[in-house]
Amino acid sequence: MLNEKEIQIKERIQERYDITEQIYSAWFTENPTMLLPKSRFYQKENIEKYRAISYLLDRGYIVAQPVENDPETVAVTITPDGIDYYEQGYLNGKANGFQIVEEIKNTK
Repeated sequence: MLNEKEIQIKERIQERYDITEQIYSAWFTENPTMLLPKSRFYQKENIEKYRAISYLLDRGYIVAQPVENDPETVAVTITPDGIDYYEQGYLNGKANGFQIVEEIKNTK
């Protein structure tokens, strides 16, 4: 049984994978760059999501650049390291943190 700290860590890991999954999925479409309003991407009002995005940027898994002539929009894309991070996490089960947490919470 996981304790509260372990559950919190699993939820944070899942948050990072969920964000990466959205950008990863966009990469394999006709337009591999997501154009998002800065406020929607950075989500400073949601500290957990903001920290997850900061982590992904700092690790070099994703890149966010200002859009020329539109200072309120960022172009977000995944890097080769980000693709590897997501695929390896998905294939080895690390991307299933939240599912594990939900199963534990549902058995209580």
